[in-house]
Amino acid sequence: MSMKALYPMVAIARNTFRETVRDRVLYAFVVFAFILTLAGILLGSISVGQDLRILEDLGLATIAFIGGIIGIFVGTSLVHKEVERRTIYLIVTKPLSRWQFVTGKYIGLALCLLVVSAAMGGFLLGVVALLNPDHAVNPLMVEAVALIYLELLFVIAVATFFSTFATPLMSVVFTLSVWFIGHFALSLRALGRLSSDAATSRFFDFLYWLMPDLASITKIRGDLMYGRQPEMELLVFLCSYVCAYIVLLLSMATVITERREFP
Repeated sequence: MSMKALYPMVAIARNTFRETVRDRVLYAFVVFAFILTLAGILLGSISVGQDLRILEDLGLATIAFIGGIIGIFVGTSLVHKEVERRTIYLIVTKPLSRWQFVTGKYIGLALCLLVVSAAMGGFLLGVVALLNPDHAVNPLMVEAVALIYLELLFVIAVATFFSTFATPLMSVVFTLSVWFIGHFALSLRALGRLSSDAATSRFFDFLYWLMPDLASITKIRGDLMYGRQPEMELLVFLCSYVCAYIVLLLSMATVITERREFP
């Protein structure tokens, strides 16, 4: 990719990042800080060590939830907002490819989520260290936050894909559904096999093979929280697996955007 092709994409990404910050997305950090501080106070009566584990688990789950909500509600309006404001009509007159537009919007939101995730992760580690200075902060928690961010990158790729052809409300519904199925695909498959209807069983099998296994990310995140380092091959495979989905989703989003006519 030439530097000339990068300039328009960087400009779109920078503008998207600024818009997202102006939408007060960073207020989510304040909500997270409040939840975590309150949890720390409530867990103070539990035996030292156990309360820190619970706090770490709660903190990681909250980062994933808040980051996912931000990604879904901002990501699903990425393209629709440009159409609604009619700024898309000005953008398409520029020497800018549709893939640069889609990728730039995605990167801008990804950078915003990186800032939010890093801030929440740093705050979590800080609270754990302050509650018990003698407790050695688990360095693998950084990897756990990184895995959450990897999952969020997938979520906003899904949101970006749906935003190219659906309304924001339907995009939110579709993205939430994919996020939910990704975490419970294995359970849904097992449920389908309990059904006496062959069509239902095949449908749940189809969902299982179609959707990414986000439950594995959650499981590895739990292992990291308890100090168990997974094999490097597994982490590399998981990252490659999710990145392949992201590239596929952004490619489909680009194709759909290319086919849309903007006067």
